[in-house]
This record gives sequence, structure tokens and C-alpha cells, in this order.
Amino acid sequence: MGRNEKIRIEELKEQHREYAEVIGVENLIRLAEAYGGAAIYIPKIDDLLKSQKYAAIIREFNGSNVRQLARKYDVSERTVYRLVSGLLKAEKLKPLDGQITLFDRNF
Repeated sequence: MGRNEKIRIEELKEQHREYAEVIGVENLIRLAEAYGGAAIYIPKIDDLLKSQKYAAIIREFNGSNVRQLARKYDVSERTVYRLVSGLLKAEKLKPLDGQITLFDRNF
């Protein structure tokens, strides 16, 4: 069978047929061409969306809503603190309003 001949779904092994039913025969062929013979891991949808979820937590953090964010995004409070730790450190290091720092030259 030549590479240019069309493969029909009925000609595939059962396991491969299941993949083709989800992504289509053409995409299965493309996947086989790119990764044929390699063991690949297909992540759960939650793993694919994790970076979006984490970005939303950081964006919505207001300093006092750790518990609410943890519940809303189904993560631990510790995870929220870990994600926003950089923001908390930056806030601690920020001078108070009107405070002169060692690096100010206008005092």
C-alpha cells in the first residue's frame, strides 16, 4: 500500500480505530508520521488547563482572598500561596507611601 493511498477507519486495528474516531484518520496519520513508534503521554484535560488556572489565580489575587481562590479553582491554599509568593515578596519590599529609600537621590 502506498503512502498516498487513503486509509479507511475500518482497516485500522481496534485501538488505532478508537484514536481515529476521536481525532480523525488524517490526524492519526500525521501523529504516526511525527511520533510513530514513540511512547507518548496524553495529559488529562486538567493538566492542559493548569497554566490558565494558575494565571487566573495570580490575576484575581487581592491579598486577602486565598481561601476563596483555593475553593473557586479547586486547589489547596498552599498552592495559592506558592503561586502568589512573588507578589507577596514584592509587596513587602515596596516602600510605604512617602517613605524615602536608600536609593532616592532627591532627599
